Amino acid sequence: MFQILNKQLANLDKKVGDFYKLSGRYFGSLINIYGRQIYKKELTNLLKESDNIKTESKFDELVLRNIQSNLNLNDMVIDYFTNPNFSLPVKDFFNKLSGEGTFEYLEEMVKSPPWNKRWQQLEKRQEKDYARINPFTEEAQKSAREWLPKIKKDILDFGKSEGYLPWDFDMSILLIPPKDGTEWSNWNPKTKVFNLGSYGFEFFPENGRVIAIPTEAYRVAFHEVLGHGAHQIHSEKMPYSLRFTEEVGSITPTKSITEGVAINAEKRCYNFLRQKLKELGLSEEKIVLLEEGNDLEQQSKMEQMYYALIKDKEVKEKDFNSYEHIIRLTQNPIVAKIFKDDFKGSFIDVWRTIGHTLGPIHYQRMLNKVKQEAGKEYLCSKEFHKTTLNGVWSWEVYPDAVSYMIREKA
Repeated sequence: MFQILNKQLANLDKKVGDFYKLSGRYFGSLINIYGRQIYKKELTNLLKESDNIKTESKFDELVLRNIQSNLNLNDMVIDYFTNPNFSLPVKDFFNKLSGEGTFEYLEEMVKSPPWNKRWQQLEKRQEKDYARINPFTEEAQKSAREWLPKIKKDILDFGKSEGYLPWDFDMSILLIPPKDGTEWSNWNPKTKVFNLGSYGFEFFPENGRVIAIPTEAYRVAFHEVLGHGAHQIHSEKMPYSLRFTEEVGSITPTKSITEGVAINAEKRCYNFLRQKLKELGLSEEKIVLLEEGNDLEQQSKMEQMYYALIKDKEVKEKDFNSYEHIIRLTQNPIVAKIFKDDFKGSFIDVWRTIGHTLGPIHYQRMLNKVKQEAGKEYLCSKEFHKTTLNGVWSWEVYPDAVSYMIREKA
């Protein structure tokens, strides 16, 4: 496994891993000026220490770059939220945070959204939505629980055979009953429990009973277990600041990599389900609805983030009118009116979705680099799957880190 050679860097690695915990606590209380002083003092000391380290290997270089990237980018986000004298324009800030051209990419998504696909999805769902059974009912919950052993077996079998999970891996799977809409599925890295929300199922009446359609449950299982769970497992022997913990995975520069890994894993679910249509009692139509629905949800996340940035731009930049900008960009008076009257968010409100929003973009940048260096066929190999799961990296360093680890294993 990959090890740090420089002793100073190994010591810094431990300090930084612990600092992410302090950073997380402060991020939960940005209003606290005293907390800001503590955070800034520790950050300054860590960056100063990092500047004095002479690395002894290529892996050391990557770890040091990663530490500096995480500290600097995460601090820039905090400054954006808390510093009234923050100087960068909104577009420049966001492109520095997420990569050159990312702001423009989101803008293009808002300018030319997939209206045709949205209309078709709406039409396809009309009859089905009216026929659904309330998930609160005892019959619906019973039908969902009947799927749990099957989903667990399928996920473990696929994950182990495709290189995502070690052969001795096991987990528990529990059903979260619906309550107020917030109990969504999640992976607990400490207990290795996959909590599957009832909202992963659609319930319909059939022959006097209630049946549960598990397409979304499978997609979520791929995302949580073969994405986050596998990422956690394969990162356990990496340096401290690269291990998948709640703190390391929640700083801004790593969020899009943890979610990019998980979203990439869930994409494999569609073909998996297509190969098991008869066994699972599904149809191609249900898979298409699932895939298209999630593509459209991803589009909506990008639009929401762009709208939030434009709201910030109006507040922070003199003489910028967000309503006029949106109506010019979209040529859609209804969209512009909704944005003006109903959209109240800013970037701090959508920050928690940054991983899901930018994950596919940053993961694709890694794929482009590896494809260029190792060829398209390599992207389908088990060895590649494992390598992409080694360590929780900043999006700035992740493509180079994966490329390096591939070369070292070859």
